[in-house]
Amino acid sequence: MSRFAVRPADSDDAPELAELLAEAFAASNACYPEPEPPSEADLAVRMQTGEAFLLAECDDDVVGVVRRSEDEGIAGFDLLASREAGAGRALVRAVEARAQDGGLRLVRARLPDESRLADYFAALGYLPIGRANEAFRGEEVAVLTVERRLPLLTVREQRRSDADAIAALAGEDPWPFEQGTRPGWFVASDGDRVVGVIQARDTGGGLAAIREPVLAAGYEGRGLDAWMVERAADYAGTHGSHTAELPLTERTAPLQRLLEDRGWELERGGDRYVKRLSGNLREDVFAD
Repeated sequence: MSRFAVRPADSDDAPELAELLAEAFAASNACYPEPEPPSEADLAVRMQTGEAFLLAECDDDVVGVVRRSEDEGIAGFDLLASREAGAGRALVRAVEARAQDGGLRLVRARLPDESRLADYFAALGYLPIGRANEAFRGEEVAVLTVERRLPLLTVREQRRSDADAIAALAGEDPWPFEQGTRPGWFVASDGDRVVGVIQARDTGGGLAAIREPVLAAGYEGRGLDAWMVERAADYAGTHGSHTAELPLTERTAPLQRLLEDRGWELERGGDRYVKRLSGNLREDVFAD
């Protein structure tokens, strides 16, 4: 797991952010996309008016920053700076994660056309897609555009090939899953990698029990678990259940707001979330 904590920055972070960018600009002959580092006041205004920055922290110290954006369905980032090895990588991956959570498949960046930078981003999975000469600080300089195609993040039915991943994440015996698709079981996948597991199980009388979602390290806190719960509940509602229940656990407690936005209710003084479903009766049944 990364030793860096990445979070959105706000105007209160402007002093640390400005200091970090000033250090980066001073150490570079070609910092894009701006010729001079933004001031503390400028950064505060930018964040208050919609520009999105992420900060990387280590032991409560700000050690990295990046600005992220979205334009016509493509994510982008710039003003990437760090003072700790690995912080830049953590920030780029955080930009990618947010893009992926929003359903975006492409991330782009523009940078000085230097072999050192090209090699760094190539190691992160970015390939050059264009070069151009632009005016910068009174001179003409070469600019490289790089791009990475992200894996598709989705929640889907379990497949035979998911058996080992389900066993590792959920502690289940892989053998039944190796035999084929088990009704009511779903996985979250990041491209070809299974990163989450959930199950919807018929308990009789129109009631479905939704198993708490399990996610691989690094995928928590992104709303993917709430998406998994909804996918399982949708399955239950189209297979004869009128009510779904999800246990209140250490994993599901932080999901309360996301689940309530999706129609779930936390029982007063209870130990579970409850959701009323449309319930279209089907002859087939859930997994045991």
